[in-house]
Amino acid sequence: MITAYHRINPWHKEDALTVSPGNFERQLRYLLGRGFKAVTPDDFIAGCGRLSAVCRMLLTTFDDGYADNLWHALPVLKGLGVTPVIFLTVNYIGTGDIFRRYADREKDRFLNWREVREMSLKDAVFGSHSLSHPHLPRVEGAALQNEISDSKKIIEDRTGREASFFCYPYGDFDERVIEAVKNAGYRGAVVTPGAARRTVKGVYTMHRTGVYGHNGFNAFRTKIWKDYLIERFF
Repeated sequence: MITAYHRINPWHKEDALTVSPGNFERQLRYLLGRGFKAVTPDDFIAGCGRLSAVCRMLLTTFDDGYADNLWHALPVLKGLGVTPVIFLTVNYIGTGDIFRRYADREKDRFLNWREVREMSLKDAVFGSHSLSHPHLPRVEGAALQNEISDSKKIIEDRTGREASFFCYPYGDFDERVIEAVKNAGYRGAVVTPGAARRTVKGVYTMHRTGVYGHNGFNAFRTKIWKDYLIERFF
């Protein structure tokens, strides 16, 4: 089971990409209390994401690299012994730029590289969400390779640690994009729920369950067990 989050904060109560810290902690406690074991990406791949009554592996991921992942998600994760995987949109890190859906340049900013290094030292795992968050199947030639390969190299140069995992922006990919991810040296990649239902699962198309601000607790539980059954039996 791989869960996919974006933002954790208490101020965007109507934002689909934001889960409140209280709900986030409740969701993690629920999963851990139902036999899911928090693992690293390497452990997940080594086990091929297998699900069993004995070991239900859990990987908790975040897209884009918002600063509130440090402010509000990391304390919860550390308290519960969960290693986060954060996929950075590299061109936004440390720039002060924000996505157009937001307005506050402090609350809505992305991490800076000092914060990324700080989180890395606290065992957070960083992967790439590309340089600029494009629809990768629409990107051609060297530009595609730059989005995938250059983002990996920048993260590694900035953190001193390998960036082994990739997340397709918008969950959008094709065979050409997957091949570029493999050639760049990533050991695995994740897809969003919509794309996951349209492709055969493998280490370069690992399925995730998206968790959003409008998902009440009952909806969250329904999503989790629905995807658990799909992953286990189909």
